[in-house]
Amino acid sequence: MRKFKKITCLTIALMLIVLTALSLFGCAEEEKLKIVYLGDSIAEAILGPSPLSEREGYGYYSVLGRRNDYVYINRSVSGHKTSQMLEYISQKDENFYMIKSEIMTADIIHVSILGNDLLQNNLGQLIIELAQNQTQTLDDILEESTANIARIVAKLKELNPDATLIFQNVYNPVSYESTMIGEKERQQLVTMGIDDDRKIRELGNNMLSRLNGVLMQCLNDNPDAFHIIDTQTAFNNIYVADPEVGKDLIYTDWVHPSNYGHAVMADLTQAKLEELGLADSDKAVANYRGMRIEQLRRLWLGSDADVHGAIKKIQKAKTCEEVTDIFFDTVRGNNMPVELKGGMAW
Repeated sequence: MRKFKKITCLTIALMLIVLTALSLFGCAEEEKLKIVYLGDSIAEAILGPSPLSEREGYGYYSVLGRRNDYVYINRSVSGHKTSQMLEYISQKDENFYMIKSEIMTADIIHVSILGNDLLQNNLGQLIIELAQNQTQTLDDILEESTANIARIVAKLKELNPDATLIFQNVYNPVSYESTMIGEKERQQLVTMGIDDDRKIRELGNNMLSRLNGVLMQCLNDNPDAFHIIDTQTAFNNIYVADPEVGKDLIYTDWVHPSNYGHAVMADLTQAKLEELGLADSDKAVANYRGMRIEQLRRLWLGSDADVHGAIKKIQKAKTCEEVTDIFFDTVRGNNMPVELKGGMAW
């Protein structure tokens, strides 16, 4: 009898150990994917998200990271051209940013670059030359950009051959009122008959298509090396459907994406991540609903915006795009209350 009891106790003890081990194993957190953002001020999101205190709520790097529950690291640098980014990712880990280490441990690398290769030249003069079919200056810029993009891709692949590499192309921010075009150049364009948004946007799209062709050429030369997020087409489609909403994609500096522009870019990348099996649509939508509802309650209660109606719609939204549309349709044209919850004020 005593022997039977000892065996029974031993059996129970072993079962408890097994159950405890299984329980601990089952409760272990699934390892999160890591996304690293590289590039220029569009990716860094210092300019664009407004107010800046809401950078984590509006910047596409954070929107994507939070709603997909990624570990997200932003190592973008405002003002970087392709040449500077190449130098940047080639440096050693000599400071706390640990650029190389972050790249080497990423599951996804998202890049926004190329824009400054144009913007740090006289954009108005480039547009005038393009209108006159004089493209030598632009050709020289694109030749250098093409070489740099090829080297950037090669370096990123060298550092992390297993990461999914995504490049975001450049949208068209050009408009007749744009401060990127100097008054002298604007007057010259007027004398050439280029005196409204439609005409100047056509030239801008021509220039941006050639710039974005740098990415396409690199991809053609290196099939399957990376994926391209086509922000140029997406922004243009929104502008064509409603020019006023299209203008709302761009921040008041006429260059950077606005809060809405960042959301659209996040949604474009979201679709690609889901296509590649790197994001769960249902989880992302659920998290995104919560993010935008929290912002509405915290920032917009007390304004003229129909916060309660928007929340009800967002709770029923099936996609991230739906959430984005509902949120920005609600807040567009409405001013935040001066006094915010918690005593904050803008």
